[in-house]
Amino acid sequence: MHSVTLFAEYLRDGRIKLDKSVFAKERCTYQDPCNVSRNGGCARDAREIVKYLCEDFVEMEPHGAYNFCCGGGGGMIPMAGPFRERRLRAGKVKADQIRATGAAICITPCHNCYDQIRDLNKQYELGIKVLSFKEMFEHALIIPEELKAKEDEGEEGEKEE
Repeated sequence: MHSVTLFAEYLRDGRIKLDKSVFAKERCTYQDPCNVSRNGGCARDAREIVKYLCEDFVEMEPHGAYNFCCGGGGGMIPMAGPFRERRLRAGKVKADQIRATGAAICITPCHNCYDQIRDLNKQYELGIKVLSFKEMFEHALIIPEELKAKEDEGEEGEKEE
């Protein structure tokens, strides 16, 4: 099971809760990774997660199974030299697509997309943050009081200074 499907299930079941206000002031968009959305069938689950995180969400056009590839998949990311230049040129269509949304945050659950979009952000001066769901959860996760870490105590029950 992909983490996107698992996260959507946990949110749906109320096993985890998120504070939507954390990202309320930032417009978000979502990059549909080839392996996650087209091949993995997780596009719907991803958008379900986005609804728990973002108040101002704008789809890229096209999106879902028809979204453009970022250009970083298929092993292109770790290749340097002329392949890097080619990868960045090929990603211009993705950079233009992201810019058209007016988003401040581009979410993607794929590490290849994450790295490629960060590179595109620099190359085409998009001025965005690239975040994974896991990073967003780190900031928005609501932790019940009973599960929060207690103040650190020394070995003999004394509070450490």
